[in-house]
Amino acid sequence: MMLRISIILIVLLIGVTGACLSGRDIGRAQSERVGQVAPDSPSTSDANAKSIPFELNANKPYVPVRINNTGLYWFILDSGSIFNVVDAERAKSLGIATSGSSEARGAGEGSLTSSTGKDVSLSLNGLELTKQDITVLPINTAISFSEGRTVDGLLGYDFFNRFVIEIDYANGRINISEPQMFNYTGKGESIPLEIKRGNIFISAPLVLPSGKRVMGTFLVDTGWRSALSLNTPFVQAQRLSAMTRTVVATTGVGIGGATTEAVGRIESLQLGRYIIKNPVSTFSKAKSGVLAEDGMSGVVGGEVLRRFKVIFDYPHHRMILESNVNFDEPYEFDMSGLFVTAEGKDLKIFKVYKAIANSPGFEAGLHEGDLIQAINNRPTAGMSLEQIRQMFKQESGKEYLLSVRRGDKMLETKIKLRRLI
Repeated sequence: MMLRISIILIVLLIGVTGACLSGRDIGRAQSERVGQVAPDSPSTSDANAKSIPFELNANKPYVPVRINNTGLYWFILDSGSIFNVVDAERAKSLGIATSGSSEARGAGEGSLTSSTGKDVSLSLNGLELTKQDITVLPINTAISFSEGRTVDGLLGYDFFNRFVIEIDYANGRINISEPQMFNYTGKGESIPLEIKRGNIFISAPLVLPSGKRVMGTFLVDTGWRSALSLNTPFVQAQRLSAMTRTVVATTGVGIGGATTEAVGRIESLQLGRYIIKNPVSTFSKAKSGVLAEDGMSGVVGGEVLRRFKVIFDYPHHRMILESNVNFDEPYEFDMSGLFVTAEGKDLKIFKVYKAIANSPGFEAGLHEGDLIQAINNRPTAGMSLEQIRQMFKQESGKEYLLSVRRGDKMLETKIKLRRLI
């Protein structure tokens, strides 16, 4: 008889959300794993756990991982995931035996089925996590088209809970330490963490557009692309949608399907002594899924975290922040109004998924399903989805010439960026 358990999954979504396995409603078989170190504990060498390079994509750190001494495969270092995860197709190709069945739900309405892989070993630049159970989920199929790159897995709570992990966003390096060997002597801001069922939460004050100051409880998620996402109950209680200029946009596509949110700004978010000024924020309209939950106010994501060196010290229930050279960069939302995804074997076919009404992209005549084949006469086949996103987020007033395929026709149109919020 197949054991069936229920977990909630926050899916990696363009523009808003991240790869996050939430701990609410976890079935007994998997919840017993949370908060425990496996009997065969990971081993590490201090020399091999320092200055590990990572790639930042959509504000998420991707690290190269060996699975059962094969590969290098790309895993998101994801503080929002309650488990380590390996992609289902990758697990199958490596002959990883799986068992059980669980329902994975996301920010949208849909769900997927996951299973458990047995005796899987992961290696990160010499650091070994040996013979562990791991969640197997079709994560690559679900989110690679919104990431614009292959996603082989996630390193989540099972990893973060074992070590002290320092993410140096500005320099693209990660340091991993045994808790008993870690001694912080810097001048960063130490923020208490509350750990609930494998997720980490902080308390932080917000200043709303009205000037009202309120306290919130926020999940901290390195796998969440945006700066700040506020849950439906919090948005409704504070009447946020009526307070500030917003646009209604499709802000993500993932396991739960597409999500449509109001996107605007709040006055500030305070993290210890650091004031996050005028961040782009999403105001959830979700009626189900994680963004409809009332157990937290929202999520602080990678667009905030990348402006710091962040030290996650789960064993001592703290997060330490040191601002970096990116701290004072303005927070921007996409200025084209286009929601673009990547398709094809190499994820080099860039498709307009949605265009915000009355946005520059909409006014330029771009339609859902249009394929962007060149920007300023430069073929997009030589670009990444992340590069295109960054082009459309910077410099209000900048113009681009887009070459677009619509069915069997080729079109050219100019788009002039402007701030929508």
